[in-house]
Amino acid sequence: MFKNVYFRLGLISTLTAVALLVVLPKTPVKIDTVIFGKEIKKDFAVGGYNLNYFNGKISLDLSKLKRGLDLEGGVRVVLKAKMESIAEVDRDNALESVKEIISRRVNLLGVSEPYIASVKNGDDYRVIVELPGVEDVATAINLIGQTAQLHFKELAPGIVWDESKFQELFFNPQAWVDGGVTGADLKGVDVVFNGDTQKNINSAPQIQLKFTDLGREKFSELAKRNINKPIGLFLDESSFPLSTPVVSPDLAKGLINDPVISGNFDVATAKNLSVQLRAGALPVPVEVLEQKTIGATLGAESVKSSIYAGAVGLFLVMVFLIIMYGRLGILANVALIIYALLVLSIFKIVPVVLTLPGVAGFILSVGMAADANILIFERIKEEVLWGRPHSIAIRLGFERAWSSIRDSNITSLITSAILFHFGNGPVRGFALTLAIGIVVSLFTSIYVTKNFIVAFDIASTLEKSGKVSKGLSTIRSFLTKKGNK
Repeated sequence: MFKNVYFRLGLISTLTAVALLVVLPKTPVKIDTVIFGKEIKKDFAVGGYNLNYFNGKISLDLSKLKRGLDLEGGVRVVLKAKMESIAEVDRDNALESVKEIISRRVNLLGVSEPYIASVKNGDDYRVIVELPGVEDVATAINLIGQTAQLHFKELAPGIVWDESKFQELFFNPQAWVDGGVTGADLKGVDVVFNGDTQKNINSAPQIQLKFTDLGREKFSELAKRNINKPIGLFLDESSFPLSTPVVSPDLAKGLINDPVISGNFDVATAKNLSVQLRAGALPVPVEVLEQKTIGATLGAESVKSSIYAGAVGLFLVMVFLIIMYGRLGILANVALIIYALLVLSIFKIVPVVLTLPGVAGFILSVGMAADANILIFERIKEEVLWGRPHSIAIRLGFERAWSSIRDSNITSLITSAILFHFGNGPVRGFALTLAIGIVVSLFTSIYVTKNFIVAFDIASTLEKSGKVSKGLSTIRSFLTKKGNK
């Protein structure tokens, strides 16, 4: 039994140490001392790690918590998609295409953790864009507000096509020239299965290009010039093509039906490519309805206020536990500190984009973590009052409080899941931080607190048998002696 408790305490200590290293910001450490006559000088830093594996293919930035628009500062833009020239049946797809193309443009800006959502209300089609950390607001709005343009390009004269040169030509913008066909020549783009409009589970998905009559003629001429050569489909004059289908001899004979792009597509990749192509095929201009800039100063003040609120809330909860439960409250407070470290480390590792509602969810979960300990302590007190031995009272207290703790936390998790699924950015942030906090609180209240109490109860047993040191006996007597509040 003793070995199991020691192992669990060691596991808790290891998790706490790792969480502390993750949470700790980059802190310089300077050692200049003499040990056994040997001078030791070392300068290094702990915390704030930026880890890279497999030549940078996998990276983990632990230097800081990711912050949302309200904490980082940036710009919030509401765009209205003008659907007057789009057939009503195509408007939902067109709105999704506008959202997709704006997402691509935001990635070009290098914005981390943007929030982009499409909203439809009757005949009103809008896209909401939140860009944290953006400084050049005018350039950002000009870029995301442009109408998407799709261009069909062919290899430049003099370039000999060979499949072995595919990678080289794909990543070389100079290898492509305008082919005379644009998104204006398309009526739409669909995902089909072996040319059929009905889905067949045994068929491979393909991308069908629906040309206008004039577009069909122009594409036929382009195809005749590029038999057994690739045609590059570029969006917004980007450096790299979305797709490079190779023209088959049958296609070059002349278009009768709408051509298809085939390849090693699954349903998800085919749908994604069709949305991107449709974004340049449907001429959907957008206009800025609302623009709100949040300065970095306001974001910094929000961070300070949030940290202050969280620290005050945690302190008051800890004081309450000590007042109500005395020495047991001290153990619960140690578990709360471990809880806070674990939650913040998860926020960094995931990473969770913290907003003010997200911080509120974290602070709320601190109270819920304390609530679990309160239920357990009250149950232990009842068992002691009924004359149970202290070790049995601890075991029964945790076992009989578990059903109440489990049910209350499950209902909170269900609520968090509903908010996360149906909510927008800030609401989802609140739901995510609350859910993470609830799960971690279950671990700290049931596992960490229980092992702390059991460990000191074992110390009590060893003290009575004279097998415990005076120092441990003193700590045990202060923290967990029978008859505490």
